[in-house]
Amino acid sequence: MAKKRKRKKSNRVTSKNITKKFVVSCSFLILLLLLISGISYYLFGTSVLDLDIHKTANNISFNDIYDSDTIKINSLRQLNDKKGKKSKAIDLNISGVSDGLEYEIILIPINVNVEYKYVKYYLTDENNNSLVFNNLSNSSLSNDYSGNVIYSGVLNNKKSKLKLRVWIDDNYNEEIGYNLFEVKFKLK
Repeated sequence: MAKKRKRKKSNRVTSKNITKKFVVSCSFLILLLLLISGISYYLFGTSVLDLDIHKTANNISFNDIYDSDTIKINSLRQLNDKKGKKSKAIDLNISGVSDGLEYEIILIPINVNVEYKYVKYYLTDENNNSLVFNNLSNSSLSNDYSGNVIYSGVLNNKKSKLKLRVWIDDNYNEEIGYNLFEVKFKLK
């Protein structure tokens, strides 16, 4: 009987070793597949239009690390126009594969209780020359009705460098509460 027990033990040890090797092999295979798909996405999955954000205000966050054409703006502050135009800007460096690409910057209200006429935005070029200063109620709806088009531009020298500021007008007399916007870039 002692011999039978030894066989069972050795079978258990062998099956445990096989299980460990199988788990390690599967883990390695999954890691290899993820690495290959990540490299493939990086090489072949990049879009025609790209957004690079260098400086961001502390209330800006990426929507998705792999979808860099969308950013979120949380909890806007109440400011007068003078302070709003000088508030911290989001630097948007937009680049493309060729000159003449037309694009739109769309502001998408996600969770906003403030009337749009009190939501102000100011867009400048890299030298702080004014491109557009308006409120959200005066902007047109995007073609897919996902948000409001706040700017339409064309890439020159394959890039555009812009600065965006968004705030709530200080004439708004009700409580602001939490509000959330997305800024999205689309090719025309």
